[in-house]
Amino acid sequence: MINIISAIISIAICTGCSTQATMAVYSQPEGAYITEVGTGKSWGMAPVSVAYNAAALKQHVNSEGCYLVKGFKAQWVSGASSLLDPIKLCGSATGNYNISLAREASHPNLEKDLQFALQVQSINAQRRQAQAASDSAAAALWSAWSTSQQNNINCTSTPIGDSVYTNCK
Repeated sequence: MINIISAIISIAICTGCSTQATMAVYSQPEGAYITEVGTGKSWGMAPVSVAYNAAALKQHVNSEGCYLVKGFKAQWVSGASSLLDPIKLCGSATGNYNISLAREASHPNLEKDLQFALQVQSINAQRRQAQAASDSAAAALWSAWSTSQQNNINCTSTPIGDSVYTNCK
């Protein structure tokens, strides 16, 4: 019960106090390497998550009220690439956004990128299965441990004369 109350208090304290916007960057097909335009900063293989400080975003508002951020370049294993720059985030400075960079089908070696995307999906499925197995094992271990921690006490009371004697084991 105390854990539930603590969780509710934590949620109540943190509600409304987000200081950042988050953007998920996807690629179609999956598995493109994502870099930031202008800085060349590497974000890794899509999908990636990018956080923006809300105060910094508010300094880059356009005439439409949207926040302008540096764009991204997606590069697939075939060499095909896609660019989106700048990116307009229209909404809250503490919102969640999603963008997807699509590979042009006319670029050669589409099959290579599709095959790589299948491999990425297979690896991700294996990771999810391994995590589920790990979670299940941890739950079983916790259950076994918590069951073994229960101390069962058996007591018997016996009246002898004007007294009652209780023996507990």
